[in-house]
Parts: sequence; structure tokens; C-alpha cells
Amino acid sequence: MLTEDFQVYLKASDKKPIPQQVSEIYQLYTLYGYLPYQYLKHSLYLRRFGKEIYRYFPTELLHIARDTANAAADPTIVEDKLLFETTIRAAGLGTTNTLFRLRRDAISDMAGKPVSHDDFVRAIDAMDLPDGIIVKPLTGGSGSAVFKLRTRDGRLLHKDEVLDQARFNHLVFNTNNGFHWTDFIVQETIDQHPELSRFNPTSVNTVRIDTFVDAAGTVHFNTAALKVGMPGSIIDNSGIGGYMIAVDIETGRLMTGAKREPKYGGQYYDIRSTFGIDPATFTMPFWRDVREAVQRAAQTLAPFRSLGWDIAITPSGPLIIEANADYGIEVLQELAGGYVDKALGQSYLDRHPARKERILEALQ
Repeated sequence: MLTEDFQVYLKASDKKPIPQQVSEIYQLYTLYGYLPYQYLKHSLYLRRFGKEIYRYFPTELLHIARDTANAAADPTIVEDKLLFETTIRAAGLGTTNTLFRLRRDAISDMAGKPVSHDDFVRAIDAMDLPDGIIVKPLTGGSGSAVFKLRTRDGRLLHKDEVLDQARFNHLVFNTNNGFHWTDFIVQETIDQHPELSRFNPTSVNTVRIDTFVDAAGTVHFNTAALKVGMPGSIIDNSGIGGYMIAVDIETGRLMTGAKREPKYGGQYYDIRSTFGIDPATFTMPFWRDVREAVQRAAQTLAPFRSLGWDIAITPSGPLIIEANADYGIEVLQELAGGYVDKALGQSYLDRHPARKERILEALQ
């Protein structure tokens, strides 16, 4: 919300003179033909920004480009986590491992056979999963209604609380916004690479990669970012206080500090002091494999052309967790330094050649 961005603006100490801000806001409006809220959203009012302010789109225009690119695709394939998992696995790519399906007062195995609560717990206990299980909505979520559970001595536990059937149903369907969903899935918890556990061991810290497939079928990488959960969290979503760090697409090296969303201050945090990691020497493990997996997955999900991918990295390589057709682009654009030269941004400008010419001219 812009009210949160405005609070960041008020606290900023190195703003440009007001007349310059007004002039730049007007220029951005003229160039993009849209309310230039990117000026506030990306702190373009700071003195350190020069002509590069013209590289930043109003986010809504990028959303229009994204949705236009995906107009021919069926959203079900990315919204339904089981369908997505099946599709990605059929392409020979690593992905999640779903064990059971849940409905209120009903559990079934992956063959659709009903399972009692006691048998469900016994089955999970027998699997001896080192990191337990994750329960999440079948569709959507954005970090809501996600629970990490484990078994011990034949009992199902959540944060050391024993869950009988009633408590289990209450936890899943009535807390953390679980009442919004009727269908949940149970997955094996991912064992992430120890290098990523250094950032936060309680969350699976995934890589978000924003891809665009052009008319010739070539996959372009717009941006990559490491998502890190806040301390103690089991999810890495920036909307609940997590961090996002730009990753160099070519090398897998970290490029920025750790960005938090405006409602959590909107600041960049030093990697070394926040996580105890030297960004000058850290490289994402299996980076070439991550790139190759996302490229193949993006081709597999045609006719989708614009997707935000979440990739976990395990000790044996990447796992594709999910793809998002309605992914947020605001933080990604900021981490990339604008989207004018990114494939998604170019797809919008190519449909508005006069506007594209003026924007590129302003950047000279």
C-alpha cells in the first residue's frame, strides 16, 4: 500500500529538492501515461537516482504485460499444486512430494483411498521423515495456512503440542486463515541445502525467478532473487516480514542487500551483519542446474509466457516448488533496477512504440 511507502518517504533523509521531485513525477507521468507511483514505491526521490528513474515502470503496466502474455493459458495448472507437481514431474524435473490430501474431517492417500486420522499419523511416523511434513492449501495461499508438523513416538505434533483429530482439524481449517480453503495437501518437508540454511534454518529459502517466453519460444530470465524467511518463520514470504536479495542471473552471486517490504520499514539490510554471510564470496549452489531446470519448466508450461518460479535448492540439486501467474513484480523490479531492458518490460513497450522511443530517449 502506498500509505506504507509514504511512511518510508517521510523518514528518508536524503531526498531531492521538492521542485525536482515534482518535475520528475510529471516527466514519468508523461512518459508512461500512468500514475507514476513507482516514484514513491522505489524511492526514486532519493538523490542517488538520476536518469535511471525512467527505467522503472508503474507496476500495473507490468502486470498488464504479464496477464496479456498469459491470456491463452489455463491458470488451473499453476493454481492446483497437485496438477502442477504431476506436470513438472512428468517433464523429468525435481519437484515436491505430496503424501496425502485433506478435507475437513477427511483424509485420503494419493490413490484417493480414505485414511483414518490414526492411520495417517502412523503412516507419517513410519516414513521417518527427518524434517517432518508441511500442510498447505491445495490452491493459492501466499504463505497463509501453512503448517509444519512432525511425529514422535506415534503422535502428531505442532510446536510440541500433541494433535488429536479434533485439534488437527482446528489447526488446519480454523487458524492462520485456513478457513478460506476446503482442500489441503500434505507434503514431505524439503531438506534445503546447508548453504541456504545459513540465512535462516527454520524456513525453506527459495529462489524466485521471473521468466518471459517470447514469440519464438525462447525463455528469458528477467530477475532472480533469494527469498529468506524472518527468524523463526517456516515460510520465506516477504509479505510477512521476510527478505529478498537480488541474485545475478549469470553467476548466482548476491547483488544487493536484503530488502524488506515497506510495512516492515522498506529498508535494505547488510548481508554480513544480518545473516553472518560474506556476499563477496557467497554463490548460490547448483546455480547452473537451477537455470536449466527453470528454462525447461517454462517451456513445459506453454502457453504460459510470464511466470514467477519458486525454486528450492537441496543438497542434491534444485526442486521446483511452484509457478505463479499472478506474482508480484514490485520488489523484483526494484532489485533489478527497473524493467525497461527486461523481456517483460520490452513486451509492453513493443506494443507502444512511440512511448518506447520517448523512454529510451530520456535514458540517453
